[in-house]
Amino acid sequence: MYDESLGHCPECLSSVHETNDDGEECGGIYEPISVWIKDKGRPEIICRCQFCGALKTELIDHDDNPVTIMSVATKPLANPPFPIERLQELTDLMGGQGDMSGYYR
Repeated sequence: MYDESLGHCPECLSSVHETNDDGEECGGIYEPISVWIKDKGRPEIICRCQFCGALKTELIDHDDNPVTIMSVATKPLANPPFPIERLQELTDLMGGQGDMSGYYR
């Protein structure tokens, strides 16, 4: 269900990486990895090619599946890039207080 006008599939938010920056064919699949809003503008999907690792952004369209968008947006909360059980240790190593009490003062 890939839509050329969108640049990505409105259901899975994936697209085909046709050529890389050097103009060489890649053929990998761009997988949605995150969502962001740039400079108070429209939200965009951040995609990474599964084959070569290239990154790109695509504007979110009104036809895009909202459940898939929310799934992509919350992925970092479900699978953080660091071990949660070591959060206190990591905070201490960075010189922080290690708790939220100073944040709300």
